[in-house]
Amino acid sequence: MLVGVVLSSDKTNISVMTGNRMAHPLLLSLANIDSAIWCKGSLHGHVLLALLPVASFIHKKTRVHSLLSDRLVHECLDLVLNPLKIAAKVGIMMSDPVGNLCYCFTPLVAYIANTPEQCLLACLSPKASVYGYLQRIRRPCSSSPTHSCKNS
Repeated sequence: MLVGVVLSSDKTNISVMTGNRMAHPLLLSLANIDSAIWCKGSLHGHVLLALLPVASFIHKKTRVHSLLSDRLVHECLDLVLNPLKIAAKVGIMMSDPVGNLCYCFTPLVAYIANTPEQCLLACLSPKASVYGYLQRIRRPCSSSPTHSCKNS
């Protein structure tokens, strides 16, 4: 049996007893949950799987800050999702709502994130994203007679 897994994350401020720290809450859901249940937070269609850290650095030079913080998130994702990867590859025994045991595979079918998190997951800088590149090449051509439009 295939049990599709949906992950989602969004950088958020965690202010209760943490001193206004930032984190990426990693939420887990199943793909076969009805959207009326899935979209309503009070019905618990998502489960908090982990709080991925947002790094803050003491050193003032920022050359490698983004590289190190992205690497930290990727290492945390690898550590947290390792059991899910094994279950997707080899399978695992799980019980259904009635109590019967089923041999299940849990592939990741979707990862819901906004553009900064998508760039983080794809190992891209938000400034070097495909979206930014497309915006640059779709600029309207100059009305100057010396400029010709090559992308129309």
